[in-house]
Amino acid sequence: MGLWLSLLLLSGGALGGLVDNVVGMGFGAISATVMLGGGIAPVVAVATVNLAKVGDGALASLSHWRLGNVRWAWALPLALAGVVGGVAGALLLVHLPAQFIRLAMPALLLATGLLILYRFRPFGSLPAVSGGSGAALAAPSASGRWRPALALPGPLGLRLAGIGGLAGLLNAVSGVFGPFATAGVVLMDRSHPRYAVGTVNLAEFFVASAVSITLFWQVGLGELRWGLAVPLLVGSAIGAPVGAYLSRRLPARVLGILLGLALVALNAWSLLRALN
Repeated sequence: MGLWLSLLLLSGGALGGLVDNVVGMGFGAISATVMLGGGIAPVVAVATVNLAKVGDGALASLSHWRLGNVRWAWALPLALAGVVGGVAGALLLVHLPAQFIRLAMPALLLATGLLILYRFRPFGSLPAVSGGSGAALAAPSASGRWRPALALPGPLGLRLAGIGGLAGLLNAVSGVFGPFATAGVVLMDRSHPRYAVGTVNLAEFFVASAVSITLFWQVGLGELRWGLAVPLLVGSAIGAPVGAYLSRRLPARVLGILLGLALVALNAWSLLRALN
């Protein structure tokens, strides 16, 4: 691997880690795009991206936990269902029609981004946000951060599990988990978007680990481009803490608008590429 590609991946990892920790998406999309543009086979690219996301997810989860951005009650159903969906998607990856995936996924996420932009639109009343908004939200106590809530009301737990399962499936076939999961949680709940961003990053760590193991079993460890994963991971280590800090400090409306714009921009571009 040449120096130019290493620097490109390092920059992509840093940008992806920053964006992913601010709006809950972007690392997988940016990394996979760089790798596919370099001629890497899709299955190998997804496996390598998920390997990098294991390290990125660990760093992001720690950053968000320390800043009080994680809701443990959401993390369990998101992670468990995401692992199930991710493993199923990884097993089916080689049998799914690639063109359908390239068209359907960005179209769905583009529509979701437009819905989020409408909800957090600059002109109009912002839906009630529990606990206030912006930096005024107080972080939970250190003891509270360590108490995962294992029991959830049925409807909420089922909705979270549905979001996690579908996001895990998308992650297995594209390397992208955050756009669907973060958008789904934001649209489901009226809390500050930083909680969705932090909790999804935590769940993504477990999903990426499960998908990586499944894909390594399918394609073989010898097919993995370890040299591509390392600069992505190093770059994400630089961007993740900065992104987590910004996610906590930005007001709810600003973070919601950034989330919607990120979805629309990334997926409009992906849809145009798929149509060409």
